[in-house]
Amino acid sequence: MAIDLKTHCYLSQQPAESGRFTIQLQDFDLEKSFSFADWQQQSQQIEKRFQQFQQTQLAIDAVLTSPFDLILITLWLFNQQHPIQTEKWQIKIGSEVPIGRGLGSSAAVIVGLLAGLFKSHQLIASKESLLDLAKKIESYQHGASSGLDPATLIQGGLLKYQMDQPLQTLSTQPLSGWLIDTGAPLSHTGECVQAVKQHHQYNSELWREFKNTSFEIEQAWSNKNSVELKQAIQHNQNLLCQIGVVPKKVQAFIQQLDSALNAASKVCGAGSVLGDNAGMVLCLSEHSPVELCQQYGYDFWPLKLQPQGVQCELA
Repeated sequence: MAIDLKTHCYLSQQPAESGRFTIQLQDFDLEKSFSFADWQQQSQQIEKRFQQFQQTQLAIDAVLTSPFDLILITLWLFNQQHPIQTEKWQIKIGSEVPIGRGLGSSAAVIVGLLAGLFKSHQLIASKESLLDLAKKIESYQHGASSGLDPATLIQGGLLKYQMDQPLQTLSTQPLSGWLIDTGAPLSHTGECVQAVKQHHQYNSELWREFKNTSFEIEQAWSNKNSVELKQAIQHNQNLLCQIGVVPKKVQAFIQQLDSALNAASKVCGAGSVLGDNAGMVLCLSEHSPVELCQQYGYDFWPLKLQPQGVQCELA
């Protein structure tokens, strides 16, 4: 589901004898300028670290070493397909999405920047080509991108996503729910993916159960059966606990939440294999979780669907 929390990417360009990127990351309160030579050199170093990760010589969280690296590698991989104009570029990125909570903030930056680059170079990108490039870039952040986050951001609305299958748009309907922030996980998405892969990669029965649960969620949604929808979401949460990505504190919170509000709740995104925080929790309930969230010190927002995918406008 694409949710109504926006990421904004502003690009401007001016003629210059030598190329330069000035990148402003509003959420980190950071700004830095890179000559084209600096950008190319740092991108090549990122490439080298990613190859070391692929050869199991380096952890995925050591590939991108600063908040600027995701921007640099996005520019680099775009440039390999479509040479970037040698100009003075200003790039400003800001987001309403809580960073590092499993809500696709990295994918939002990648997709927004790519859409702006295609527009700036007067290129027309199909949704398929935009997704292919975004998946390639996201793998530098997470290790092996499924494409789920960028596909959702590109398309908008509510989707059924299966790797190597055409996207399917599902019908929308009124939904009463909440997003609850349990805090930034101590482990990154890539670390969670690697840990789960190490311990459960060959457990075919477990992954079949995940697949069946996704099917049950889809069927319950299509049939507008709220009871079965909640049961399937709770089943999904139990499977996430089984693979070890839901810290004990968050497990206890979700159990209390579901019991007190007649709710169905699950961790969104990767969860965490370290610490007490698991990023964002999805809670389906007609009742506000305010009291329990205050008890745990968690922020929360109403869940709102965003029907539009990535949009790009000329100022």
